[in-house]
Amino acid sequence: MAAPKRHPLLLQREWMRPIPPVILSIAVVLILFWIAGLAGVFPDTLGVSGPARSPLIGLAAGIAFLAWVIARNLPRLAYVQCLPDYLLLRLGLLKLIISYSRLRTSRSVQHGQIHSPKSQPASRRALAVRMALKQCVAVELTSYPIAFFLLRALTHPFLFLGEEPGFLFAVEDWMGLGREVEGRHSELLARKRDAGKQPRLGAMS
Repeated sequence: MAAPKRHPLLLQREWMRPIPPVILSIAVVLILFWIAGLAGVFPDTLGVSGPARSPLIGLAAGIAFLAWVIARNLPRLAYVQCLPDYLLLRLGLLKLIISYSRLRTSRSVQHGQIHSPKSQPASRRALAVRMALKQCVAVELTSYPIAFFLLRALTHPFLFLGEEPGFLFAVEDWMGLGREVEGRHSELLARKRDAGKQPRLGAMS
């Protein structure tokens, strides 16, 4: 049986998009400095002794290149997936398991209806503009599976609905994700209704 579809989060892609080019530029500059140091043409005005220059700059260049690789690949590790028993939210190394019993409702909504660009601080306004017209699945919860302050520290504000517990999932196939969430939630409610109809132990004469 095929695994349930993974829905990549557009928020992470848009959020990280400006970062890799900047990191790559820094890495390229450091690599050029490293090559210049190996060639013995590095300036003497930087205050670092000659023998130490090339290894230090080479290490910095390696770290910058590694950071670029990570920044390039992090959006691929950001997705939501409707598994049979729970909703899986993956954000890099963070894996959040959301029981369907926590779900209250779900609906489709444009990102800008929840996070209007006009209401955002300057640091988030450009991202809010890029996300404004993207269609999302808004999932309201009874509560978060972990403490909100910890979840908020590890993610982006645009992932949340606002004051009420819930997530805002901007994905390409938002209709498919919405159907999957509704289907899994309906299955859970049906199982609960069926369990309630079963006679309890000791109730039979």
